[in-house]
Amino acid sequence: MLLPLLLLSLAAPAFAKTCDVRDFGAKGDGVTLDTPAITSAIAACVKVGGGTVYFSAGRYVIGTLQLQSHIHLYLESGATIMGSHDLKQYLPSPPFGFARDYGVNITGEGNVLGMIIAKNADDVSIEGHGIIDGQAGSFFNAEAHGGGDYLKENVRNGDKYEAAMSNLEYGPIETHGRPGTMIVFFHCTNVHLHGITLHQSPNWTLHLQDVEGADISDIQILNDQRIPNNDGIDCMQCKHVRISDCNIITGDDGFAIVASENVNVSNCSLSSRSAAIRLESTKLSTFTGLTMDTNRGIAVFASNNQNQAVIPTENVIFSDIAIRTRLIPGGWWGKAEPIYIAVQSCAPGTTCPNRVRNVVFHNITADAENGALIWGGEGTPIEGVEIDGLRLHMLTPEPQWSEAVGGNLDLRWTQTTPRFGMVKSEIPALYAKRIDGLRMRNVQVDWPTATTPALPDYYSDGIRIEDFKDLTIDDFEGRQAQTASGAAISLVNGTGVAVTNSRAMPGTRTFLQLDKVDGRRVFVNYDVKAAAKVIAPATMRFDTQIGVPVGAPKPASAAAAKPKP
Repeated sequence: MLLPLLLLSLAAPAFAKTCDVRDFGAKGDGVTLDTPAITSAIAACVKVGGGTVYFSAGRYVIGTLQLQSHIHLYLESGATIMGSHDLKQYLPSPPFGFARDYGVNITGEGNVLGMIIAKNADDVSIEGHGIIDGQAGSFFNAEAHGGGDYLKENVRNGDKYEAAMSNLEYGPIETHGRPGTMIVFFHCTNVHLHGITLHQSPNWTLHLQDVEGADISDIQILNDQRIPNNDGIDCMQCKHVRISDCNIITGDDGFAIVASENVNVSNCSLSSRSAAIRLESTKLSTFTGLTMDTNRGIAVFASNNQNQAVIPTENVIFSDIAIRTRLIPGGWWGKAEPIYIAVQSCAPGTTCPNRVRNVVFHNITADAENGALIWGGEGTPIEGVEIDGLRLHMLTPEPQWSEAVGGNLDLRWTQTTPRFGMVKSEIPALYAKRIDGLRMRNVQVDWPTATTPALPDYYSDGIRIEDFKDLTIDDFEGRQAQTASGAAISLVNGTGVAVTNSRAMPGTRTFLQLDKVDGRRVFVNYDVKAAAKVIAPATMRFDTQIGVPVGAPKPASAAAAKPKP
């Protein structure tokens, strides 16, 4: 016993007391329920003002453990804390103050806790090189989960869509009863997690609720991607949270950050069958240096939930992010959008404050099987989004999935009745509606050129923007998806637009399509030689405009005699 404790003194933080759980009766044999012994070890450290609860190599089976202030769990390499298969070993969540108000007091699905909870605690940590394993496989059946959240008549290819919802390979699958959130910190300060692996959570994995001051670094979350609601890290009503150098694989959202501020996420790898990042009612936060292989990439929501409706998402920066999205079957929300912003409409006949504003996307590269979607609400447009450096490489999805589930807009979370939020639509590479003050710079859109497999016929414009005010497009390069229809840029029902320093790519049919657009300020410094039409209708003019040709490009010999625009 002396050697492990000597190594612990070198590897683990030096706290006042070290309580080895085996000294309190823990067996670590993968069979014996060790909850009472570990609870005794925690109590012994609490009695002397705090300390390290130490786990040597072994497999410790537990129900729910409660941490208190100044308690630091340390898992040695080879140590695994395993969730019990017996649901009776998990404490009910209501006595701890949990209910069903999203973002305020909800933790996971159901009314029991998971493996570890800390409430009203200061200076708590979980560190080391061991594993916390929720044993999710014990709580799920090989049956499809979900359904009923769409109308068959509203989606494209309704019969095939319906069949794709029961796909078991991709999930989500059904539970026959499961524990709650694996690890939750509720009303805590100074929380630290480092080095550990969180494995096979049956519900939310790591939940910070009303936490101020958290450092999470160098952890892995490795979950079954068929399981619903096994979010990686949920951060709700938190302040001053730093998350870095993590690898997160989940079925549900990688990060779900709600009603929080001063959250900084960096250098993480994310894989999800829902959204890699889900953000709502959050401000003064940054996300940088991330990679994503996911269904939906970056998702920002504003719903009419009573707890979030008055809290805007604002002053948030996403930068230096590489995204790969995939169109998949199953009842997951999302349709492979690399960037997604959706705002729920105000009550009919009313207006409400803008709830998404001043969000910046900088240096984003996306290989995507669907377009980016930015969708303001009736009476509450999105305001002040800036896209500065976006390379959007559109991909052809697997034909069976493009035919079954492609060509639909998924707006379910921001609909009063979710099933009305799934509707068939053409899919531009970037589609924005009800937005004020959109600034786009250095944006490139390209489409597959191979003929096999065929590009889905629902793909349409390069950029389509509707119901807008004060739009700037600078240094855009691209074209529409199909060579026979659509436009590189299609603008509908807006006022105030400037298009500068932009280029039509080969195969462009119409570079700039305008419909009910007023306040056409500037169209200069363009390269539109590759476009069959530059502006449609040809009679449209801008206040500042230089020599726009209105017909097909001239033959090379004729064009050479004319000065270029």
